Amino acid sequence: MRWKISGISSIQVGGKCIPLSTLWLKDRWGRRRRFRVSTFAGFDEKKHRSVPSWSQLARDEKGRIGALIVGAHHSGWLRIGSSKKIVPYLFVSLDALPKKVRRKLLIPIEYELIEEEDTIVAREKNPSPFYIASKNSKLFHEPGCWQAKRIKDEYKVIFKTRKEALEAGYTPHRVCGG
Repeated sequence: MRWKISGISSIQVGGKCIPLSTLWLKDRWGRRRRFRVSTFAGFDEKKHRSVPSWSQLARDEKGRIGALIVGAHHSGWLRIGSSKKIVPYLFVSLDALPKKVRRKLLIPIEYELIEEEDTIVAREKNPSPFYIASKNSKLFHEPGCWQAKRIKDEYKVIFKTRKEALEAGYTPHRVCGG
C-alpha cells in the first residue's frame, strides 16, 4: 500500500475513506461500550447536524496499523457519544471498529493481526503494493480481498501496478476495486 502523510504528526494514511457512525471504546469504568461518533460541523449553530464521521486506514511511526477517525469531508470535528467534548481526530485500534468497517478498511493490504496492550492492531506483511489475479479468471484483486485469498498458489498472477494488470487484459474486481 502507498502510505501518505496525513497532516497529523507521525501518522500516515492509506486506502479509501469509509463512513463510520459507531465505535467500541472503553468507558470511564474500563468496560467496552458502543459509542456513536458524529461530525460536529459548526460551533455557532444552535442545533448541530449529526453526520457520520469517516475512517481511514492509518499507520503510526512504529508500523502499527489502526484507523484514523475524522469528521466528514475533513472539515468537522468529532463528537463521541452524548459527551459535550469534541475532538479533531481519533487514532483507534482495529478492535474499536465494527466488523464491516474493519473488513472494508483492510482490503488493500496483506496483513497479520497482533494483540498489543489489550488492543488488536495489524502489521503489514508485504509493504510494497501489488495486485493478484488468477490464470483462470480475468479479474484482479487487492491483496486483502477475500476472493484473492481463495486463489491457489499455482494459479496466482502477481502485478506490481494497477496499470500492468489492466494492460494484461484483466479488469478490477467490483468488491475490492482491484
